Amino acid sequence: MANKIHRVGIYARLSKEDSRSGESVSIENQKLLLLKHVQEMGWELVEIYQDDGFSGTNQNRPALQRLLQDVKEGHINTVLIKDLSRLGRNYLEVGNFAEVFLPEHGCELISLNEKLDEMAVFRNWFNELHSRNTSKKVKDVKRMFAQDGKFGGAFAPYGYIKSPDDKHKLIPDELTAPIVRKIFELRASGMGYNAIARWLNAEGVTSPRDYYYQQRGEANNRRETHAWTNVTLKGLIINEVYIGHMVSMKQGTKSYKTSKMVAKPKEEWIRVENTHEPLIDLDLWERVKALAEKRHVSRPKKDGERASIFSGLMVCADCGMKMRHATQRKVRKNGNLYEHSNFACGSYSRSGHIGCKPHIIGEKTVTQIVISQIREYAKLISYDESRIIGRIVAQHTSESKASKKTFDAELRNYNKRLDMLEKLIEKLYEDRLTGAVPETVFKNLIQKYEEERIEKQQAVKALESRMSHFKENSVSATAWAKQIKKFAELEELDAETLILLIDKILVYEAKIIDGVRMHEVQIIYNHVGDMNWLSPTYDTSEAEGVAHG
Repeated sequence: MANKIHRVGIYARLSKEDSRSGESVSIENQKLLLLKHVQEMGWELVEIYQDDGFSGTNQNRPALQRLLQDVKEGHINTVLIKDLSRLGRNYLEVGNFAEVFLPEHGCELISLNEKLDEMAVFRNWFNELHSRNTSKKVKDVKRMFAQDGKFGGAFAPYGYIKSPDDKHKLIPDELTAPIVRKIFELRASGMGYNAIARWLNAEGVTSPRDYYYQQRGEANNRRETHAWTNVTLKGLIINEVYIGHMVSMKQGTKSYKTSKMVAKPKEEWIRVENTHEPLIDLDLWERVKALAEKRHVSRPKKDGERASIFSGLMVCADCGMKMRHATQRKVRKNGNLYEHSNFACGSYSRSGHIGCKPHIIGEKTVTQIVISQIREYAKLISYDESRIIGRIVAQHTSESKASKKTFDAELRNYNKRLDMLEKLIEKLYEDRLTGAVPETVFKNLIQKYEEERIEKQQAVKALESRMSHFKENSVSATAWAKQIKKFAELEELDAETLILLIDKILVYEAKIIDGVRMHEVQIIYNHVGDMNWLSPTYDTSEAEGVAHG
């Protein structure tokens, strides 16, 4: 088009990495080179768009977005660049910009350092490969640091500071370490997160974020609360850094093409034990962990009577409903008050026999069963700990082995197909740019591939979540053994002991055997689950009853 009037938009970009490469790619040099060309050609300069300090993998650059808008509105009909890498290092994005977006809006792309012919696709691919390799190198360094148990965060966790001799080593902060210990002690005593937050705020304890800025001599101008909150405390309570362990790589980007951080599955975390001085001991940690894992908190009843310490733990073994606690009060003939507390299936209590069977069991009976079993297991562990732990691990391993094998095979197949889809999509864009694939075929295939990719990614996520439940974990069995053997002489139960040791208690419908009422009660323990292979069946022949309605 000999008579075309070129209304030019110059685009220049410099990333932080490029700035270290020398003056040849500096913003000013780019602009001078491009301005000279505009003058020599006698073109009309409309505007210079420049993004300074932005990575080529980031497509949300402010100047680039303004350029796109001006192209849409017809303010410019020519985009002038030094080379294709200035537009970006994402092969698909740059290819779409050069070969689809600009032609659709009647705009021409001119690069001084290369011809925009069939070779452009390979240069774009090289630019993207460069970004991919750079990202991989950075991740490899971070992974190496994590595997060595080195701290790689920007600032130390609350309660610690970075060692003056080694910034990758944590040491206790004399000012905040005692506060962390106090938080764990308060939580272990049964105090809720909101109550702890109120106590800290009433005592004037500076929140972690404000404390960080305070140590830097700066004001915290972030738009956030400056007080302690339950969210802050929940994050602190579950951090293994406080028992001396370093857990890294919890977050990362999905790919080098995005900077958005996402949570990684637990199996990808890197955990190194005993990397620094702990602030709390393992016993306190386990007590707090048990509380954190419980969702049930006993609440006062309407008449002010406290709920049973078993409330929330009792479950009907047949229908899976929580069991309802009730207390019956009777006045004997001698004038004395008689109370009897028991549990019944929640479905039965609401709907009678239509809902489920009664499964009625007295609270005293449950107390006796639980105390008896805990003491029994504590003595067995003390007598033959290694054999029992080995039996637990072997049992869990055999139960999950078949499922894990199936899941592993499915996961491998899904990941293999995802890799293939990525290659197919890249090849499809190449063929479209070179004209090997018609536009209609391209659109149909790209939609089909993208839909399948999304479907496979969702399937992988679901599989990974299910697989996390089938981990062979001898550490859990050891932790359970360490906890329970302390209760060999247990005489009285309290809520803290129950929460520490037990996940739930399953109650089956009673059976009459030789005129004796017998209950099967299955106690599911934290860490190890069902241990009924060590348990007897219990005689519950005491008089029990509960009204439903």
